[in-house]
Amino acid sequence: MLQIPPVADVHGHLVFACGSSLYAVPADTASEVVNLPSLTRVPGAPQHLLGVFAHRGEVLPVVDLTRLTGHPLDEAFKRAVLVRTPRGAVALPASRVLGVTTLEGSFERLGDTGVHQHLRGPARAAAGEVAIIDTQTFIEFLSTAG
Repeated sequence: MLQIPPVADVHGHLVFACGSSLYAVPADTASEVVNLPSLTRVPGAPQHLLGVFAHRGEVLPVVDLTRLTGHPLDEAFKRAVLVRTPRGAVALPASRVLGVTTLEGSFERLGDTGVHQHLRGPARAAAGEVAIIDTQTFIEFLSTAG
């Protein structure tokens, strides 16, 4: 079995919790953390799309990571991390935001199907094990996921 040595992160990541799981996005893609206003539901949308809201003249989708990863949670999120890439923007609800830090560990894909192919890890932060969201491919995945 090939051993992949731990990798140190040279760029910071914004670490946040969604339910009991920790996630991270590259700090340069996390544009801000906002308080979530009331959401407008989208008829016929998949369950992971909680709704949309207007922010500074832009309509942003709110995507629930717990539902995408198969760990539904009946928690009312009050905040979200806004993630921006050249392919688009999305709001990811957060139960806690832990801040920007460097990560260590493996940055390999966590799976071969669904959302898991856009998560990397396991990485480690002071708060525990973290799944890193590959923001570019994640947003492309969301645009095709039903």
